[in-house]
Amino acid sequence: MNTAVTTYRRTADMACNEVPDGYVVYDPRREEVHYLNLTAAAVFELCDGEATSASIAQSLQLVFGLEHAPGDDVDGCLQALVAQGLITPVEHPAPAT
Repeated sequence: MNTAVTTYRRTADMACNEVPDGYVVYDPRREEVHYLNLTAAAVFELCDGEATSASIAQSLQLVFGLEHAPGDDVDGCLQALVAQGLITPVEHPAPAT
């Protein structure tokens, strides 16, 4: 069974400023300001339109020297970023086998 692959990309037109403990992101469409801690900022940065939840978790495992990839935490963060309108999930057809 082929399953679609979901990747994530940052929403266009966000004004993003780095602060000592993460990012401040302004959404001009909604006129909202969002504060991202360092981990959420790293997840946000990795949302390049090609990254999957699993690849983001693997990247964070390497960057932070974790014993295990933080898959559940990344999934929760991605859900929150989608709900806030900061990133968009992109569905891709499953590769042919």
